[in-house]
Amino acid sequence: MKSNIYSVLVFLLGVACSYLISLHLTEKEKIQQQQNIQLESKSIAFNILNSIESNAEQIQLLISHWISIDDLNSHWKTDTNLLINRNRFINTIKLFPLVDDSLFDLPPKTLIKADSEIEKRRQLRAREHLPKNANQVISNFVYTTRASYLPDNNIELKLQFPIVIDRQLIAYVEVPMKLGMLLKHKLDTYQITKPFAISENGTVLFNYLPEKLHINNITKETTIHVFGHTWKLMVWSNIVHQEKGLFLILSLLVSLLAAIAVKLGMLNLDLYKKDLKNKNLIRKVDDECKSSQAKLIQSNKLASLGEIAAGIAHEINQPLQVICIHTDICQENIKKGNYHLIEKSFKAITAQSERIENIVKQVGSFGRDSELDNYQKEEPNRIFNNVISIVINQYKQDQVELRQVIPSSLPLLFCNKTQIEQVLVNLLINAKDSVETSERKVVFFKAHAQDHKLYIQVSDSGTGIDPTKVNDIFTPFYTTKPLGKGTGLGLSISYSIIHQHQGHIKVSSEIGHGSVFTVILPFDKPKKHINESI
Repeated sequence: MKSNIYSVLVFLLGVACSYLISLHLTEKEKIQQQQNIQLESKSIAFNILNSIESNAEQIQLLISHWISIDDLNSHWKTDTNLLINRNRFINTIKLFPLVDDSLFDLPPKTLIKADSEIEKRRQLRAREHLPKNANQVISNFVYTTRASYLPDNNIELKLQFPIVIDRQLIAYVEVPMKLGMLLKHKLDTYQITKPFAISENGTVLFNYLPEKLHINNITKETTIHVFGHTWKLMVWSNIVHQEKGLFLILSLLVSLLAAIAVKLGMLNLDLYKKDLKNKNLIRKVDDECKSSQAKLIQSNKLASLGEIAAGIAHEINQPLQVICIHTDICQENIKKGNYHLIEKSFKAITAQSERIENIVKQVGSFGRDSELDNYQKEEPNRIFNNVISIVINQYKQDQVELRQVIPSSLPLLFCNKTQIEQVLVNLLINAKDSVETSERKVVFFKAHAQDHKLYIQVSDSGTGIDPTKVNDIFTPFYTTKPLGKGTGLGLSISYSIIHQHQGHIKVSSEIGHGSVFTVILPFDKPKKHINESI
């Protein structure tokens, strides 16, 4: 009897020691990684800003040589060709005139001209941030537009340099710099080795994130001020925990516990044989209990079908709001005579009406099979853009930050586009609601391709879900939100949609640390596709 008590005490002591040692080593290594990533983020920010400023200085030096319009006309071609040949990140240099075009004698397509009055107004509107007279120009100041994507998915940062001759602002030199190529060059030459992402006003400009890197790893956010624009630099730690010493300690403890367990097993062999029959009986009763419980859960889901109608108003409220907004827009455009803008609003109204129709069909067919339709190859990025455009206003209103880690291109996904959008909207709205009372209001939206499947992850920094209630969140009308905040219908429908697409939806959560919802979908059409259940 004493040997059993001692064995249990040693086992508990070993578990406690293993836990404390693991906790100490992990915390120590985490602090070290936080210090390293803080230094690395400063280094990367300086590297990027210094490279952009160096390119700007080269161009500014070129412009400072032109002391008259004749001088500019004479040396433009030679000077700009020399700069383009030396700088791999610049392909073209153009001039936006503020005086009579006839004063400039430059190569074809160098001057930025307007073929019509409408085009001229558009050009001026795109450059309304630029001073229009010499008194407003700051000496040697560089102006920029927001970074933008080119058709080839490269990122372009347009630098704009004022030319002041005889105290008159005559033009701006515009130099599109290939920012994406510059950043890739720094990665290829190992000037930057840490995973990072750059965003402006919530829009991701560039990211270098290995697919298997978890977005909740140790990170550091840094602000970069680039010629009047503010960029956010997010740097991730990619250092793997060094656990060799911990493994050795755990191995010794496991060996010790195994020896004790053998002795304990020998001492209790007779008792084990006597209890074997009782254990088998208990196991049989337990299996029957679990089977009955599963049947009760399924019966409960089917019984919920009669109550689904109560949640239709909640599900279609958002598209109805969009329809109302576009109806008001149509009325305003009719009054103002902007008939060319009405078509866009009608298309939006039609799309939202179809969406309401689909939601009603989905609710009506919940829990049963139907014929496959509306499935086709879709671009995941287009789906993501539609979803983000739906929820972004709510995020801004509630002052919640949405961080996106999405590759620029993904394989085509065989799916029902409307249904997948509905799932992602539900997950993003739930994530937003969960961080409303948090100090750090951040939601992560990440996607990547792996093993012929699309992985979509929505995580938040909210309050988390009680572990005892995680298995209940996909049950219709179950909700952890306050009364009147939600119906509990969204996750149950999302679960059925993903199941219909032969995918999986997983959830992990920790009280006080937020939740992570992961949706896994096959890219290709399954050989044997289940009929729609939503």
